[in-house]
Amino acid sequence: MAAAKKNGNLRLFLFVAGITIITLFFVWTRLQNIRLKIESARLKQREQETLLENNRLKLEWARLVSPKRLEQLGGEKYNLSRPRPEQVVVLKENQ
Repeated sequence: MAAAKKNGNLRLFLFVAGITIITLFFVWTRLQNIRLKIESARLKQREQETLLENNRLKLEWARLVSPKRLEQLGGEKYNLSRPRPEQVVVLKENQ
């Protein structure tokens, strides 16, 4: 009878331990899911900020290399002007 009682206690212990392990695994997976959703939202926000910065930089680049701005900058800062026709040399392409 004592062996049967020990065997029953062992089964109960193993059952409770199994349920505990399964519950802990479920809680851990839920926490991982929540953590990953938060990380995903943070990365999406970062992506949006990066795209906005990229678009801003593209606009700034377009403004900086615009022919009108470069011509104005050349004239004001470097005292350059458009070449006169006699200053233009056309080179023939060698074939």
